Amino acid sequence: MTPLALTLQAFGPFAATQTLDFAALGQSPLFLINGPTGAGKSSILDALCFALYGQTTGNEREPAQMRCDQAADGLLTEVTLDFRLRGTNYRIRRVPQQERPKARGEGTTTHQPEAQLWRLDADGEVDECLVARKVNDATAEVQALLGLDAKQFRQVMVLPQGQFRELLLASSADREQIFARLFQTHLFSRIEDQLGERARGITREVNDHRQRMQGILDAREVESEAALDDALAALAPEEKAAGEALTQARTARQRAERDEQTGQEYQALFDQQREHEAARADHLKNEARVEDARERLKAHEQTRTLAAPFSARHRAQEEAADAERTLEQEIAAVSAQEKDAAAAQEALASAQKKYDGLAELRKQEQMLIRALEQRRDLAENEKQRDAAQSEWRRQAQRYEALETQREATRQQGETQGEAIRQAGDEQQTLAGSGEALNHLQAQYRKRQQLDEHDGRRPALAATLKEATAEGEKHAAETARLSANADRQALRWHQSQAALLAARLVPASPCPVCGSLEHPAPAKQDGETVAEDAVKEARRDYEAALDAEHQAAHRAKMLQQRLEHHDTRRHECAAELGGRAEITLEALGRECEDKRRESARYTELAAYVAQQQQALAGLRRDWRDQDEALKKLAPALEAAKSDYQQWEGKCEQLRQALADGETAPEALAKQRDDVRDEITRRENAWQQAGESAQRAATALARGEAARDAAQKRMNTAAEARRQAEADWQQALARSVFDDEDAFLQARLDDATGERLAAEVEHYRDRLTRLESLLEAGRARLEGVVQPDLDALKKRAEGACADEARLDAEWRRLNARLDQFQKARQQLDQAREQQRVLEDEYRVWGTLSEVANGRTGQRVSLQRFVLGVLLDDVLRQASARLVRMSRGRYQLVRREEPSKGNRASGLELDVTDTYTGKNRPAATLSGGESFMAALALALGLSDVVQAWAGGIQLETLFIDEGFGSLDQDALDQAIATLVELQRGGRMIGIISHISELKEQMPLRIEVSAGRRGSTVAVHGS
Repeated sequence: MTPLALTLQAFGPFAATQTLDFAALGQSPLFLINGPTGAGKSSILDALCFALYGQTTGNEREPAQMRCDQAADGLLTEVTLDFRLRGTNYRIRRVPQQERPKARGEGTTTHQPEAQLWRLDADGEVDECLVARKVNDATAEVQALLGLDAKQFRQVMVLPQGQFRELLLASSADREQIFARLFQTHLFSRIEDQLGERARGITREVNDHRQRMQGILDAREVESEAALDDALAALAPEEKAAGEALTQARTARQRAERDEQTGQEYQALFDQQREHEAARADHLKNEARVEDARERLKAHEQTRTLAAPFSARHRAQEEAADAERTLEQEIAAVSAQEKDAAAAQEALASAQKKYDGLAELRKQEQMLIRALEQRRDLAENEKQRDAAQSEWRRQAQRYEALETQREATRQQGETQGEAIRQAGDEQQTLAGSGEALNHLQAQYRKRQQLDEHDGRRPALAATLKEATAEGEKHAAETARLSANADRQALRWHQSQAALLAARLVPASPCPVCGSLEHPAPAKQDGETVAEDAVKEARRDYEAALDAEHQAAHRAKMLQQRLEHHDTRRHECAAELGGRAEITLEALGRECEDKRRESARYTELAAYVAQQQQALAGLRRDWRDQDEALKKLAPALEAAKSDYQQWEGKCEQLRQALADGETAPEALAKQRDDVRDEITRRENAWQQAGESAQRAATALARGEAARDAAQKRMNTAAEARRQAEADWQQALARSVFDDEDAFLQARLDDATGERLAAEVEHYRDRLTRLESLLEAGRARLEGVVQPDLDALKKRAEGACADEARLDAEWRRLNARLDQFQKARQQLDQAREQQRVLEDEYRVWGTLSEVANGRTGQRVSLQRFVLGVLLDDVLRQASARLVRMSRGRYQLVRREEPSKGNRASGLELDVTDTYTGKNRPAATLSGGESFMAALALALGLSDVVQAWAGGIQLETLFIDEGFGSLDQDALDQAIATLVELQRGGRMIGIISHISELKEQMPLRIEVSAGRRGSTVAVHGS
């Protein structure tokens, strides 16, 4: 990152708007920021850091505190920075929270913080807005662009006043985070996590298989696979015997059911025979009623000989009555038809008079037709002209619409392409978020385990402390009792010596030493101690010693448990590395942020694919629209030419017409009126003739119908007299006394059919019942009525036996089947477990090596970072040796850190004067500045050379040179000049006059009553 221009407004000591044009300093300049104390030299670095991250270099003041007290009330505090990164120019603007005057009225209002980030084109103009207003979005975007957060930016690109030792003295975990981001080594961490997760997954699967196998045994209520095999061997003969018993019971049950069914069938025959006998007796009760029906049917049969004359008389009477009614109707109709015929003749005479005047009307019609044809020719040509004009306009409108549509499609395509590019850029920044999410989730689970270890340790430590105190208490008691036992023994021995001394005789040998002289014989001192007291004191001591040993053993066991717990906790922390110091809540927030990034990445991928498809469609639409325009141009020109031709024809016809002639519509109306009048007269004459003809025809037909009706009536009257005579003769020859007797005996068809059916049904049912009774007697001959209750009990007993034996067989069969399936499942699970164990031998070994659980216990990422740090230290030491006159070199500490802290990236200095390594923190102020400067420069060299690394093209140093002597200062300046020649921008803040003399490029900061100002010199 290289700053191009910095604009400060009402910021720090700068009351007005000040602009620093870094580009005016030249390509890769080495320059001095000079000025009196308090003028605002460090505020320039604060402004740089605030513009990028919203924080000051020291992070000691809140952004809201950066407002200049001398600034005008209406002037906003803001910072704008233009910078170049990887060949692209950017501009970022930040405004901190501040109070400003209200736009209306008195008082102030709070202006909320805001930030904007733009991408600039080659001319320095805004090309694209990346962040519109949100502060957090701008900070996140800057971190993604630079690859550094605010703290890391201050450690590697800005050495703030009083904090230049921060990178030099950073912890191993902090330095690991910085290097991992600078050199993009998160891939190795993800490899560690994925290998570890794969190995843990295989371990979980193995444990799951073991639990599943035990679950299979537990579900069958057996303790082991051997017990399962024994159960299988015992169950097989039992299940076979139960199956054979079940087969015998099933045969017995089937035989009993067949006997019961046969008994039920015979009992049904006995019951059916009784029902048939009862039905026959009941049926015979209807015999008298059926006999009466037979007599009525017989009398009805005798009336059949009189049916023909009786029906003929009835028909003759009805026909005579109908003929009289018809004659009356025809006479009335003839009278009305005579009146209609007279009226039709009068109407025909009137229509004939109007029909004779049609010749004059037809002449008038011909004149109107000729005038109308002339007008119609002109109207037809004008219609063709108007149609041609409409077609011309339609084609022109269509052409213009297609042109507009093509232009809109082009603009939409450009907008679509820009949206795709923006989405693609955002998607690129989120690439790898899915893998990072998996890595963070694995760390989150490991961090949970670490918290669980930390949660259990206090209780273990407290228990160990109690056990240790208890052991110390027992040790003290043992010591006391030991001393007491010794005292008691000594006192007992003293009392024994006194007793022996009392028995000494002068010149006689001592029984102890054999001496003849006894210069100082023992005397009894105090109370005499018995031997039992000595033994009791010894027993108390031995009991206390046993209690002490037990307490010590318990404390040792607890100590071992605590050490095992700490080892497990250390392993967990070692797997986490520097992430072990991050809280579980912070890791959860990181997981949630990364989950949102992963979801956003997926959303953007789908959006880009969709928009690219839509853009391809827009491009096809533009090509189709352009082709349609090309095809439409000839049609437009042809429509215009057609219109011009028809307009010329219309003009010729208008000149040929006489002035003042009636319009075509009026002529057509006059012609139509004449035609309508001709048609009305012709139709009236024709309709009147047809009406007169119809009336005459109808009158003739009516008179003929009246004559026919008269003849029909005469014939019907004669037929009625003859039918009456025939009926009387037939009645006299019959068995009936008169017509009433005949009518009483005669039945209608429905009654006759009903009575005949009743007689037939009675006879058929009686015959069927007698047949059934005879058949039943034949089937039951020699058969004894069965005992159904006994047969039923026998069948039920057989069913119960079968059900009992079936349940027993099913129980044994199900148990046997369960054991057989369990045997198969165990064989399959054991084979799967063998495969998993073989797989773990590969992945588990890789995971242990990559995660640093073998050998030197160095993880893959830390190994890579250690190699990179060695490269950085070689570059830094080359400069530190020159600046320290050959005394100091920076080296990486070999031995691991104590406890669970992350190690492997700590720094020491080699002092060639003593030949020993010592911590970097032991350096003096000037030595620390040289070491920190050398480390920053070495880090910049290696990062620049590392493929894919972050570009550290700028370095700012705030003070520190005052702690150097003249020789060291010259060496430091020579080192910076050498680095600047390699393409770096280096800015130095210092009061030292020697630097001002050696560095012609300067930014002078001047203080004044109205605020500080800046100026560039030597550009």
